[in-house]
Amino acid sequence: MDQLRAAVRTCPYGIMIATGCLGGLLRCTRSGGLHAAVQPCAKDRTPTGPVIRLGPIKTEADAELVGTWLRAGMPDDGTLPHGLRAEPAPRHVAHLN
Repeated sequence: MDQLRAAVRTCPYGIMIATGCLGGLLRCTRSGGLHAAVQPCAKDRTPTGPVIRLGPIKTEADAELVGTWLRAGMPDDGTLPHGLRAEPAPRHVAHLN
Protein backbone atom coordinates (compact mmCIF):
# COMPACT_ATOMS: atom_id res chain seq x y z
CA MET A 1 0.00 0.00 0.00
CA ASP A 2 2.87 2.39 0.79
CA GLN A 3 4.34 1.98 -2.72
CA LEU A 4 0.98 2.88 -4.28
CA ARG A 5 0.42 5.77 -1.88
CA ALA A 6 3.83 7.23 -2.78
CA ALA A 7 3.09 6.93 -6.49
CA VAL A 8 -0.29 8.63 -6.20
CA ARG A 9 1.25 11.49 -4.21
CA THR A 10 3.60 12.25 -7.11
CA CYS A 11 0.82 12.23 -9.71
CA PRO A 12 -0.74 15.62 -10.35
CA TYR A 13 -4.41 15.62 -9.32
CA GLY A 14 -4.11 12.01 -8.08
CA ILE A 15 -6.48 10.74 -5.41
CA MET A 16 -6.27 7.45 -3.53
CA ILE A 17 -9.19 6.03 -1.61
CA ALA A 18 -9.06 2.75 0.32
CA THR A 19 -12.28 0.75 0.36
CA GLY A 20 -13.61 -2.75 0.25
CA CYS A 21 -14.13 -4.56 -3.04
CA LEU A 22 -16.00 -2.53 -5.64
CA GLY A 23 -18.02 -5.54 -6.76
CA GLY A 24 -19.77 -3.66 -9.55
CA LEU A 25 -16.45 -2.70 -11.09
CA LEU A 26 -13.89 -5.32 -10.08
CA ARG A 27 -13.79 -9.09 -9.79
CA CYS A 28 -12.09 -9.29 -6.40
CA THR A 29 -10.82 -12.65 -5.29
CA ARG A 30 -9.91 -14.02 -1.90
CA SER A 31 -6.46 -14.95 -3.17
CA GLY A 32 -5.01 -11.87 -1.53
CA GLY A 33 -3.54 -8.71 -2.87
CA LEU A 34 -4.95 -5.29 -3.57
CA HIS A 35 -7.23 -4.29 -6.40
CA ALA A 36 -7.48 -0.81 -7.85
CA ALA A 37 -9.42 1.17 -10.39
CA VAL A 38 -7.58 4.08 -12.01
CA GLN A 39 -8.70 6.64 -14.54
CA PRO A 40 -6.83 9.46 -16.27
CA CYS A 41 -8.29 12.90 -15.66
CA ALA A 42 -7.86 16.59 -16.43
CA LYS A 43 -6.90 19.32 -13.94
CA ASP A 44 -10.54 19.70 -12.93
CA ARG A 45 -10.67 15.90 -12.40
CA THR A 46 -13.05 15.22 -15.28
CA PRO A 47 -12.27 11.82 -16.85
CA THR A 48 -10.16 11.85 -20.01
CA GLY A 49 -10.07 8.10 -20.58
CA PRO A 50 -11.57 4.79 -19.52
CA VAL A 51 -11.26 3.16 -16.09
CA ILE A 52 -8.42 0.67 -15.93
CA ARG A 53 -8.81 -2.19 -13.47
CA LEU A 54 -5.70 -3.43 -11.67
CA GLY A 55 -5.00 -6.41 -9.48
CA PRO A 56 -4.32 -8.41 -7.65
CA ILE A 57 -1.27 -6.46 -6.57
CA LYS A 58 0.33 -9.05 -4.29
CA THR A 59 3.97 -8.10 -3.80
CA GLU A 60 6.14 -5.04 -3.29
CA ALA A 61 7.50 -5.67 -6.81
CA ASP A 62 3.94 -5.59 -8.22
CA ALA A 63 3.28 -2.32 -6.39
CA GLU A 64 6.53 -0.86 -7.69
CA LEU A 65 5.57 -1.78 -11.27
CA VAL A 66 2.14 -0.18 -10.84
CA GLY A 67 3.70 2.92 -9.26
CA THR A 68 6.18 3.32 -12.11
CA TRP A 69 3.35 2.90 -14.62
CA LEU A 70 1.21 5.52 -12.84
CA ARG A 71 4.09 8.01 -12.71
CA ALA A 72 4.65 7.50 -16.46
CA GLY A 73 1.07 8.59 -17.14
CA MET A 74 -0.58 5.15 -17.47
CA PRO A 75 0.82 4.43 -20.95
CA ASP A 76 -0.77 1.70 -23.04
CA ASP A 77 2.59 0.41 -24.24
CA GLY A 78 2.91 -2.92 -22.46
CA THR A 79 4.92 -1.57 -19.51
CA LEU A 80 2.20 -2.78 -17.13
CA PRO A 81 2.26 -6.60 -17.20
CA HIS A 82 -0.98 -8.21 -18.33
CA GLY A 83 -1.11 -10.14 -15.05
CA LEU A 84 -1.62 -6.89 -13.15
CA ARG A 85 -4.70 -5.95 -15.13
CA ALA A 86 -7.80 -7.18 -13.33
CA GLU A 87 -10.79 -8.65 -15.03
CA PRO A 88 -13.99 -6.62 -14.82
CA ALA A 89 -16.77 -7.78 -12.58
CA PRO A 90 -19.09 -10.28 -14.23
CA ARG A 91 -22.19 -8.79 -15.73
CA HIS A 92 -25.29 -9.63 -13.83
CA VAL A 93 -27.73 -11.32 -16.15
CA ALA A 94 -31.37 -11.67 -15.24
CA HIS A 95 -32.45 -15.26 -14.89
CA LEU A 96 -35.09 -16.27 -17.38
CA ASN A 97 -37.87 -18.50 -16.09
